[in-house]
Amino acid sequence: MNEKILVFGNGQLGNFYLRYFGTKNIEIKIAVGIDITDITQVEKAINDFKPTVVINTAAKTNLEWDAQNKLQTFNVNVLGADNIAQVCDNNGIYFVHISSGCILGSKDENDAKKEEDLSAPISYYSWTKVWAESLITFKRSPEFRYLILRPRQPVSAQVNYKNMLLKLLTFTKFIDTPNSGTVIEDLMVWTNKLIQKRVVGVVHVANEGWTTPYQIGLLLKKYVLPSLPVNKIPKEELDRLTPERRVDTVLNVDKLKSLVGEVKPYYQRLEEIIIELGKNFKTADPALIKEQLEKTVASSKTRTVVNDNWKDLLR
Repeated sequence: MNEKILVFGNGQLGNFYLRYFGTKNIEIKIAVGIDITDITQVEKAINDFKPTVVINTAAKTNLEWDAQNKLQTFNVNVLGADNIAQVCDNNGIYFVHISSGCILGSKDENDAKKEEDLSAPISYYSWTKVWAESLITFKRSPEFRYLILRPRQPVSAQVNYKNMLLKLLTFTKFIDTPNSGTVIEDLMVWTNKLIQKRVVGVVHVANEGWTTPYQIGLLLKKYVLPSLPVNKIPKEELDRLTPERRVDTVLNVDKLKSLVGEVKPYYQRLEEIIIELGKNFKTADPALIKEQLEKTVASSKTRTVVNDNWKDLLR
């Protein structure tokens, strides 16, 4: 089958999909400039391109911004996703939606959540992801084929202000609580396999196991920014620092492994990705590095006190 993939969302994940599937000689396009809150624009984009698969990566993801702009966030994250699902259902197109593992909360590392566990959102952003999952399947035809992917704290080797690793490079304080994580480079492979199988339903897409922000900070200090201040703080202090509370989530990935085969350990892949990120900082265009770091700092300032050591990456 000759796939044609249309992606909604021109951010970090959308462009990862564009590059990845492009290397597979699969025709893929990002629906640039389309307002997904307007169903007529969604219909036109889909009818013009005639895809076999639609991937929705479009979302408002900054927790603080979302809490202050609830209507805009709802329109994009919920109604936009519903619009795309509706058009895909009407046209018999396989629909892939990027949700989030943050709709689930874990008590500790042993409390790994499965796909069928009840959601427990603690931020407005998380609520919009829950509502979107519900609306995607609401009043659809029996033939509607959809896949809801739940990544957790996506990271990559790319110098991109959306990359969680860049955000951590601007921090001074780190909690030491267990969390799952998704290496985006691995997510691309998993998504391809799931699309080929036309899997229907919800799948947790995270690497095996867990680590903590503190441990990630130590890896970043070792391989990327030796001057990074890595100070361990309790979760209670983080809750006082950030306007919006952050959830701790460990995801069970047994379903993913049953569908795609081997899912590599998170800590192992994290170390490999951070080493690659360090190399990319040394070879990337200095102007790009400066731009992405300045965007990262601006975002980090909405939730914490940033360090000055990130500037060492500009030298």
